[in-house]
This record gives sequence, structure tokens and C-alpha cells, in this order.
Amino acid sequence: MSYAIMRFQKCAAGGVAAKNRHNERLKSEYKSNPNIDRDRTKDNYHLVEPHGKYKQCYTEMIERAGCRTRSNSTVLVETLLTASPEFMNQLKPQEQRQFFERAAAFLYERIGKENIVSAVVHMDETTPHMHLCFCPITKDGRLSAKEILGNKADLSKWQDAFYEHMHGYYPSLERGLPSAQTHRKHIPAYLFRALDDAVNSIDTVDRLLSDVNVFNAGKKKEEAKRELGEHLRGFYTLAAHAKQIDAYARSLELANAEKDKEIASLSDRLEETDLDLTASEARVLQLKVEKDHAVALLASIPPELRSEFERTISKAR
Repeated sequence: MSYAIMRFQKCAAGGVAAKNRHNERLKSEYKSNPNIDRDRTKDNYHLVEPHGKYKQCYTEMIERAGCRTRSNSTVLVETLLTASPEFMNQLKPQEQRQFFERAAAFLYERIGKENIVSAVVHMDETTPHMHLCFCPITKDGRLSAKEILGNKADLSKWQDAFYEHMHGYYPSLERGLPSAQTHRKHIPAYLFRALDDAVNSIDTVDRLLSDVNVFNAGKKKEEAKRELGEHLRGFYTLAAHAKQIDAYARSLELANAEKDKEIASLSDRLEETDLDLTASEARVLQLKVEKDHAVALLASIPPELRSEFERTISKAR
């Protein structure tokens, strides 16, 4: 089964620079992500190219709309758009581009293309995918990711709408079942936040150390140590919950295996039921034939004999 995939991630001002560096491939090395093949980075492309750094783009959008902001405001929403690996990798490059254009069109209509900061397709990882980042400005000029994305029920509606949009072009794509129906466990949000902190710290330390030279080695080293120290809690949180994360991942694998077994079992049961129905239909047909034969035989008996037979039966009762 192949699924249409859309995932939102909110981002406050402090996390924007890391998104910018990763999505726009501004780093020379990506030791924290071995899936990136730098020889294929040249194949990445934009559907919407940022005219500057992400911070500059969303700041201009907010100022133009006259939005009020807080220190913890969500200033950027990153949307991951793709489909199951087996589906994406069987498409030709031009067909993949068309897939991303159609997926982006879904968001343009709902978000407003003028609020898109960047839409970049990564072809240098295992599965082609697009990172589409937008500034969550409402139609009446407010900065509110909460109003645009909504609650859990609203996010499910987003998924429904995205599936309907993409299924119209690609009938083989399916809609994954909501967690409310599957009852599958998901990794808690606080672990993802810890992971983001850890990744941001790695990016920052990586950048600081890449600038080290004989003149500033001490200063940069201390700055890197301080930055790492500020985010150590994220590393410890991840380490402390490593078994828990593995358990969640394992539960998803088992859930998928159970789903496959259930489908196979249902198929077997349907086949058995089909055989039972066929046998039942044969028995019913046989009874019908015997009933018709009995009715015809009864009709052939002379009325006076039939009446005498019925009186005998009645006395016996």
C-alpha cells in the first residue's frame, strides 16, 4: 500500500536558522544525517525560492501584514510533502516534479502563495520529498498557526482533504487510518522537542567548530561548549528515553505486521465464508427442487384420496 504523506511542524524564531541551513543545504557536511548524498544535491530544486534567509522572509511578511508577535510565537510552519518510498521511486523525475507541484498547489490554495517562504524538493536523500515552509498568517492578517492548523480533529480534516486532492491524480494512493481508529502509539511531542534541541545544538556546534582557526580557537571552542551545555538536557532526555523510543518504534512495526496478518486472515475468512455460502446455496437449491417435486406429486393425487389421507392424519393427531 502507498500513502500520500503530509506532516506539519511548528517552528518558533529560535529554530528557524537550523531549518534554513538544512532545507537550503547551506552546510558543507551533514554528519548528523548520513542519508544525504552530496553528489546528488545538485539535483535538488525549488518550486518557491526564498529571496533571502528564512528569517528575513518571514519578518517581511509579518511586518507587511502588521501582525503582533510574542517571543514564543510560531513564525514558521514546515510542511513535509511526499508519498511512500515505493510510490515516489517508481515515478520518473518529471512525474515526481508534477507530484510536488500538485501537492504544493493544495497548500497554495489554503495558505496563500504569498505566505510561502520556501518550497524545496530534496532529491539527495533516500526518498524524494519537499519541505514547504510558510508563515502562518491568517486571511485577516494575524499570525496564528493555531487557527490555521487547528486541533487534532482539524489536522485529521487536513489529512482527509490532502488525500482527496492527491487521490484525484493518483488513484493508487491511500489514506492512512487516523490514530483514533488504529489506537497506535505515537512518540510524545516532548521527545521530538528534545530531538529538535539536540539537532539544533549539533548544527550550531558544527558551525562554530567549522569556523575555528589558529586565531580564534579558544573563543570558538568555549562558545561551542557553552552552546552544547545549554542543550545537554535534550541529549539526556533522548538517552533516558531511548528504550521508550525503541518500544514506540517496535509497536508501530508490530502494528503494521498485525495489520498485514489481519488482512490475510480476513481474506481467508472471506474465502471460507464464500465456500459456505456456495454450499448453502446448493442445499437451498436442492430443497427447492424437492419441495417442487413434492408439491407436484401432491397435486397428482385424486382429491377424494387426498381428503381421506388428511382425515387419517387428523385422527392420528
